[in-house]
Amino acid sequence: MEEQDIERFMQEALKVAAAGLAKGELPIGAVVVLNNQVIAAAHTMEKSQGRLLVHADLLALEAADRIQPFPGQRRDAKLFVNFEPCLMCLGAAMSFFLGEVYYGLESPGDGATALVQNWLRRDADFPAYRVPKIQGGFLRAETIALFQEYVAQHSSGPMWEWAKSLAAL
Repeated sequence: MEEQDIERFMQEALKVAAAGLAKGELPIGAVVVLNNQVIAAAHTMEKSQGRLLVHADLLALEAADRIQPFPGQRRDAKLFVNFEPCLMCLGAAMSFFLGEVYYGLESPGDGATALVQNWLRRDADFPAYRVPKIQGGFLRAETIALFQEYVAQHSSGPMWEWAKSLAAL
């Protein structure tokens, strides 16, 4: 994928993250792209839904999964998220048979990229189930700025403490 396309779709993920921030959510946004078109987008919704399993990347993948019939090959789909996927979300990307993941800011506490890079499995067991191509560090400073804005808008709590640590990266 061309660098300018990666940046364009990362900008889209940042816009979705900013929309979530405007609603009081953590500034994490994701878009699923197929054939150079955004087919699904979501931001984290933990505060508004009062639940924990509503991460941006998981919600965007679920929205893309609901498209019937799916408009292409799932392995050609790409996930753009401004924050490194956790193990749950990366597992969902693998179960979706997603081809590529691009993210902005690394997640020192729960990022899953390092966990899956050396995953040993036999292709014969399930050839379609594999770790997607993963690249990070795109528009990293812009994601940090969103976390800094979150910290400035909120005053306390465990999510605030966590966001504060990310804003300081």
